[in-house]
Amino acid sequence: MTDIVMVTWGRPEITELTIRTIQRNTKPENYRLIVVDNGSDQAMQDMLETLHNNGKIDELLMNNTNRGLEPARNQGLAMVRSEWFVCADNDCLPQPIDDNPCETCRKDWLDRLYNLQRLQPQYKSIACRTQVMIGTGNIFEDYEDKGLVPFPHPGGSLRLMNTQLVRNVGGWRNDVTGRGTEERYIGGVLAYEGYQSAFAVNVRCLHLFGIQKITDRWGYPPDWQPHETGHSDIWHPALEAGDDIEEVTKYAGRENAQRYFANL
Repeated sequence: MTDIVMVTWGRPEITELTIRTIQRNTKPENYRLIVVDNGSDQAMQDMLETLHNNGKIDELLMNNTNRGLEPARNQGLAMVRSEWFVCADNDCLPQPIDDNPCETCRKDWLDRLYNLQRLQPQYKSIACRTQVMIGTGNIFEDYEDKGLVPFPHPGGSLRLMNTQLVRNVGGWRNDVTGRGTEERYIGGVLAYEGYQSAFAVNVRCLHLFGIQKITDRWGYPPDWQPHETGHSDIWHPALEAGDDIEEVTKYAGRENAQRYFANL
């Protein structure tokens, strides 16, 4: 049982799709979902409450104001009960459970991350690989058959981390407002203490881009600055197209994908 900690702020359509996909693509005995909401509007709060009441969120903490991503990560960390936990962004869909005909042999993305960590125990922070690696697209070229590629600060898309080690280094900064560079900070303090981080080369997740316009910047309002969204200003061809319905369907299932695109 692994605690998955998701920090949310607005974007109800993307958030709901992400939560429903985590439930679809993760074996129920493998996880418990903790959501920390950073002062979203009433519509977002109502959606989260409904998912909580329906058992899709196990623990829900509602902040009255936006404390920032890193302080909210610390709030979630305080609620973790498991030896390892996952930092989950509210716009990243884990890959589906594999189709091994042996029911007891089927693995989900958490099984795969744990297997990689057991094989290479020096890594205490391992993130799934998103379909578009903005600014770091060439790091996988020589590692496709090696399972893990060392990287000093893998993103928080879906990142497995050792709970006690993160607590030992003090977690994240509590004085950071908005969305900053939480992966660079936590990766840096872990590296300073001698712990290694990596991307899982073949454990994929789909990073949603939101509405079909590049100016929407992953579903955020077009007038927001990069530091407010947590994303860089690096251009990538995929950003022009937005989310592809076939790709979302592959990860989220037809019913969830149709609900998502109908609400955009």
